Amino acid sequence: MGSAESLSSAPTRFSGRISRLTRRRTRIIVLIGVMLTIVSAFYYFAPGNNFASLKLSKGTESEGGMFDKLFDIDAVNRYLSNANKETKKLEKENEVKGAQLQVKINEEQEALLNNAEELRKLYFNSDHNGIINFGSTGNMGKPELNILKNKDSKNKLQELLHDGKDGKTSNNKEEPGGDRSIPLTDEILPDEDAFAKIDTEQLIKGDLTFQNFFGQILKLISKNHLSFPLERRMKLKDGKPIIDEVFFFEQSYDRLSEHDLYGLFEFPQNFISDLKLKHENVVRGIPDVVPHFYKGDGYVTVGGGIYSWYALLGIETLRKVGSKLPVEVFLPELKDYEFEFCEVILPKLNARCIEMYKIFGAQSLQDFDVQGYQYKAFALLASSFENAFLLDSDSYPVTNPDPLFESELYKEYQMITWPDFWRRTVSPYFYEISNTEIGMVPVRHLNDFFVNPKYLEYKQGDDIVVGATYHDRAGTIPDWTTESGEMLINKRKHFRTLILALYYNYDGPYGYYPLLSQGGAGEGDKETFVAAANFYGLKWYQVNKKCERHFGWYNDEQNYEHSTIVQYDPISDYDLLQKSREMYRKDVETAGDSYEYNYDKYFLDFFTPDALNPMFYHVHDPKMNPFKIMEKKWTENLDGKKIRNVAEDFPRVHFDLELFLWGTINHYMCDTSTNFRAFDGQDKTELCNKFMPDQLAYLKFSSQKIFDAYKSENYQEQIKGGRDWT
Repeated sequence: MGSAESLSSAPTRFSGRISRLTRRRTRIIVLIGVMLTIVSAFYYFAPGNNFASLKLSKGTESEGGMFDKLFDIDAVNRYLSNANKETKKLEKENEVKGAQLQVKINEEQEALLNNAEELRKLYFNSDHNGIINFGSTGNMGKPELNILKNKDSKNKLQELLHDGKDGKTSNNKEEPGGDRSIPLTDEILPDEDAFAKIDTEQLIKGDLTFQNFFGQILKLISKNHLSFPLERRMKLKDGKPIIDEVFFFEQSYDRLSEHDLYGLFEFPQNFISDLKLKHENVVRGIPDVVPHFYKGDGYVTVGGGIYSWYALLGIETLRKVGSKLPVEVFLPELKDYEFEFCEVILPKLNARCIEMYKIFGAQSLQDFDVQGYQYKAFALLASSFENAFLLDSDSYPVTNPDPLFESELYKEYQMITWPDFWRRTVSPYFYEISNTEIGMVPVRHLNDFFVNPKYLEYKQGDDIVVGATYHDRAGTIPDWTTESGEMLINKRKHFRTLILALYYNYDGPYGYYPLLSQGGAGEGDKETFVAAANFYGLKWYQVNKKCERHFGWYNDEQNYEHSTIVQYDPISDYDLLQKSREMYRKDVETAGDSYEYNYDKYFLDFFTPDALNPMFYHVHDPKMNPFKIMEKKWTENLDGKKIRNVAEDFPRVHFDLELFLWGTINHYMCDTSTNFRAFDGQDKTELCNKFMPDQLAYLKFSSQKIFDAYKSENYQEQIKGGRDWT
């Protein structure tokens, strides 16, 4: 089979034949014209002859002039006529043959793209630069591929590089001791001695070595951008892909076998072959180095715009529940820096802003398509902490998370995650793409790692493809899915994990998100961190207690909705797990050969809301934007009476989060009238003079009523909320 270039240029061979015939005919006509001119001149100037003797009419050879003797005009005309006919005939034949050949070329190109080995040859061909421009979808232009436009244009970043405007440019000057830049190529990797010279505080201001390293990492990722984005995810609404079919697998008894998962989403073969090569390139290029420049413990959250406001509420809540550890607020855009927020408010709370372009460098970022769904990975890599607790800006602690950093649980696992509501629906193709070996028998059941597989429904000899839960097999990511609002991680241990997660998010919306969820509820960045850790064979602890929903508001369709995802304390969760394990052991001993396994008994019915304490209230909808909540009247029921938005189970943690948040809002909006860029143009008059006094009065009154009436066992009624406390 020829190269892609020769295939693509083949049709031009036929057009070449046509052009050669045209040139030949032109030369003959010109030659005849020249000879006619010469003969005419001879007769005109020769003695005894005159121009009138030139007879162009038909005549005999003896009567005709010398011109007729030299040339047969009819023969010339016949030749030209035949040449025209032949040319048209060839043009028609070539048009048909060209169309036939183009069909053959398309078929060969498609076959070429579906062959991984041939793809490899194309990618490593310098003429293509890793990009394949033909196939069923081909490379889409940036406007079609990007969910959001780059918010920081290259021009702005280049201004920073060259002009240093606003005094906030990255510190790219050489430090004493010479140039410490590290060229990172496929052959040259940074050594740990060079990394050890990076100063933690200088990292936040802009360290040349760090910037150069990540400049190469970002090139590695962008160079291996997918060539065949999924067309099914290219329909956008409000700048985000439309998930045309959403699956809500929430039951423990849903089998979700390998056969089931293959049927959820169709992935083209060229998409799979392309990503398989790109994934291999990326993981081969990620260096196995230890980032000693990360030091200490702390929290990191993503700010910017309205999210800086949410982050402030989260930090205030951390301090309210007793947290002492520092916080870093990651600002992804140039415009996100606000002097009063970063330099006045946050330092009083043992917090600070860290700016993306300073840390990674404008030069490194200008050619990388930074998007919002990559921010969490960037924030973790940018944070100065070795042990970093990533919190969504709207995830509020209701008990102090600080003890987790020093817990034996965290020291053992080095990564703690929290579950989402749903079962795992990762496509088997993801494991093929990442070259992950999958076992042929179950080794667990969902998140039960202790059960003996012989007690499971699947029996030896059954068809593993249809008879077993796919994610019960070795090599797969265990159930349940992961909620990305909270994660504690050791960045030295998981440095490569975070870089690989950044790659998964870079090609997320049209590639890895559908692979990791296939339309499962919540498709997005949430599975990328555990997927990366699983690839490297690193363990993590995911809380066994499933999250709960707290209700309390009516949406625009007048449906009563949950506002909050409740996540639980991992330490008490681990203690409860040991009790569950002991109960299982005793049941097996007692029942002997007649033992029948019951997952719900050891997990869903055992890890109940009243058995352990909540740690986070993820108040994701509606978020705490006071002006929007006031405008939409989300603090009222359909009859116009006041209701609580975050349910009524807060006495369990002895902390009325909703009352505290509105008190904090009142402090900044009304008492101190602090300016936040996100609220520019908003009139505070109605908010502060009418809405806030009524809201605080109702929350204080109802808080006492709820504390007085509270019973731990009435959990179902209390999480539903919505009761009339007026």
